[in-house]
Amino acid sequence: MASRAVIVVAVLLFLAAGVGIWYAGLGGKEFIEKTLFGQEAVAVELSFTYKPVASSPLRDIEVYLSVTAKRIKVGPDVEFKKPIVREGHEDKIRSAAPGAEVYFKKTILIYDEEGNLLFNRTMEFTKGTDRTITIYISAGEVKGDKLLVVVDIYIRVELPKPEGAPGPSVIEVTVHREVETNIVRE
Repeated sequence: MASRAVIVVAVLLFLAAGVGIWYAGLGGKEFIEKTLFGQEAVAVELSFTYKPVASSPLRDIEVYLSVTAKRIKVGPDVEFKKPIVREGHEDKIRSAAPGAEVYFKKTILIYDEEGNLLFNRTMEFTKGTDRTITIYISAGEVKGDKLLVVVDIYIRVELPKPEGAPGPSVIEVTVHREVETNIVRE
C-alpha cells in the first residue's frame, strides 16, 4: 500500500514539474495570460464613405476617409493583420446609376512612428457601399504612439450604354491619402 502511495506522489511530482517547465519555459505563461486576460493590440479602423456626384448621369465620385487607432485588449480568437470588412446596406453608386459595373481597388499601407511597415494589403470590391475596415496589429510590433496610414483607391464605374450611344461611358477616380493618427488607449 505504501509503495502505491509513493508511486502516486512521484507521478504527481513529475506532472507538477512538467507543468512548471511548460509554464515558465515553454510559453505556458503567455498562453494562459492570452487566453484569460487577452492580448494587447492596436486596432486601426478605416471608414470609407462614397458620394456620387450628379445622379443623371453620374459624373464623379467623392471619397471620404476617416482613420482611428486605439490600443485595446483582444481575445485569443482575433487574427492579427487579417482585415475585417463591414459593408453598409446601400450601394450608393448603383443607386445613382442603375446597371453600372463597379470596381474598387484599395491598397492600404500602415507604418509605425519609426517608419516600419506593419501592414500592406490590396483589396478589391465590386459594390459601391460604404465600408469600415478594421485591422488588428500586435501591440508588440508597433513602435511609438503614432501611425501613418497610406491609402490608394482606384474606382472604375462603367455606366450602362444608353439607347443609340456608341458605347458605355466610364468614370475612373484615383485617390491617394496619407493620414497620420495618434494611437489612443481605450
